[in-house]
Amino acid sequence: MHRHSIQLAAAVVVAFAAPITTQAATLTTAKYESYVDIQKTNFDKFVTLPKFDPNLGELKKVFVQLGSEVQGSIRLENLDAQPADVTANLAAEVSLLKPDKSVLLTTLPTASIAQSFAADDETLDFTGASGATYNNLSNSKTASTLLTSDFDLFIGSDTLTLPVTAVAKSSGTGAGNLAQIFNTLAAAKVEVVYEYYIKKPEEPKRKIPESNIPLSALAAVGVGALLKSKYQLSAE
Repeated sequence: MHRHSIQLAAAVVVAFAAPITTQAATLTTAKYESYVDIQKTNFDKFVTLPKFDPNLGELKKVFVQLGSEVQGSIRLENLDAQPADVTANLAAEVSLLKPDKSVLLTTLPTASIAQSFAADDETLDFTGASGATYNNLSNSKTASTLLTSDFDLFIGSDTLTLPVTAVAKSSGTGAGNLAQIFNTLAAAKVEVVYEYYIKKPEEPKRKIPESNIPLSALAAVGVGALLKSKYQLSAE
């Protein structure tokens, strides 16, 4: 009887215990983009991106990507006294820098042409057999990096401002005397993706049904059972 009575009293307590909930870590991502519109090189611009707010959770990875594009035109004229095979590249070195101006990512989008030209026709018009004009040239390039540590640069409640530079690298070769005119423009797109764990409460795994018996009655039963056990032990 003594053991049974103690178990009954314990059951009264458990029946009114609060449901137990647990925390589950959920992996999620946040993606942000910023742009530098197409414009003539050379330039020094900036992109602004939100930092990762540590109140959101625990940052695990930072993915950074630089997308770049070169656009423009090339004008060539062979000025040699003999024919020449000419190649030319419309190119721009586009770089994403850290605030201290060290390079984070760099790209070199390039649009190339190759053509054979006749000897100089004594007219510098970038057309005909000895010259040519190439308009609406374009190409793109991307570079990326994945960081799994050293997140200090990206963490905070404010924004992150990063320099973006573009330097023309256009050039042509193939003739000893070659007239060249390049119109080089560039654009950039910077993307950052934060991968982090955010904790959300789970539903209780089990919930004990509420008793229809008033709390005072159950408490009385528990106390009575304990008293009865006490008297029985005394009698023994």
